[in-house]
Amino acid sequence: MANEIKFGKITIGEGQPAAIIAEGCDNHGGSLSKAKEMAQAAKESGADIIKFQLHIPEEEMVKSEIEKVAAYGIFKKWGSLYGFVEKYQLKPEEHKELMNYCEKIGIQYLCTPFSLRAAELLNEMGAVGYKIGSGETEDLPMIEEVAKMGKPMMISTGMTTLDELDKAVSSVKYLNSNLCLAHCISTYPIKALSILKFGTIPHYKKRYEVPIGWSDHSAPEGIYDEELGRQIPEAEILAVALGSGAAFIEKHFTLDRSTDDADSFFSHDPVTLKNLVKNVRHWEAALKVRNEVLKEEEPVRLWAKRSLVAVSDIPAGAGLERKMFTSKRPGTGIRSFEYKSYLGKKTLRDIKRGEIIRADDLEK
Repeated sequence: MANEIKFGKITIGEGQPAAIIAEGCDNHGGSLSKAKEMAQAAKESGADIIKFQLHIPEEEMVKSEIEKVAAYGIFKKWGSLYGFVEKYQLKPEEHKELMNYCEKIGIQYLCTPFSLRAAELLNEMGAVGYKIGSGETEDLPMIEEVAKMGKPMMISTGMTTLDELDKAVSSVKYLNSNLCLAHCISTYPIKALSILKFGTIPHYKKRYEVPIGWSDHSAPEGIYDEELGRQIPEAEILAVALGSGAAFIEKHFTLDRSTDDADSFFSHDPVTLKNLVKNVRHWEAALKVRNEVLKEEEPVRLWAKRSLVAVSDIPAGAGLERKMFTSKRPGTGIRSFEYKSYLGKKTLRDIKRGEIIRADDLEK
């Protein structure tokens, strides 16, 4: 089983803290300076990776056809998805500058190529790996060529059947073992707890033997589930995701949630991203295996545990026998679980009935 995968300096997998990925997508509005500002803000908020998207519209879409099926909802004001991407894309050379900037400030740059040509350009720039979006999961002609580049790949699994995902994983792993998957529900934003399907994370982990993370589209305030009639806070959702074994968490990121674009309204801003990171780290601590007495328990342990107590007067020089003692609180004397190691040892003083028996009362 491939327990770990590295994207530059960031290691994702078992035994590692969940990596936090800020998905900058196109929330920079086509501005390189704003994209740099986002990278800096994501770093200051505690993210490990900032991810952007490299679009070459004519390489990823047939304009006349995409306008028939994607001229709805959030993209209508730009004519279609094509129009939106065309307006807000960063040029390849700007991505190169952005990648160098991220290296300089100490946050890992990652990018989603939406075409093979975009992946080739990223490879030429020296990208450390690739995030493949849910729309491209079944695009074997593309992802097989990306896999041949030999760099780590993260593949999102939204809108994808198990059979389609089996084919994708098999094809990629045949060419490149550096793979992880992102459990994803492709709706923007998520509005019902029931569709999160976190059982997918351990299922995929067992089925594909690669690290599995969670790419999320719920808003920072969590999910208002109409059927349940209540708000499910993000912290509550994170607990289930991490408990399911998520190796990373990807959240959309913006500088200002009121920005008039496709994603900012459900994205994290610097303040909420910082809070998310804090919640993740606290839940990781809460979900760890307990294997020792916690310092917070020590005061209770002192009075709640039990010591050996004489049931009758025991004269000095007597060999300690089981019938001579019982166990009572507090646990300040010989602890009751240790009694067998003291049987037969002679007392060094008279011990009165009801007294706690201490190690100093017996021969070594």
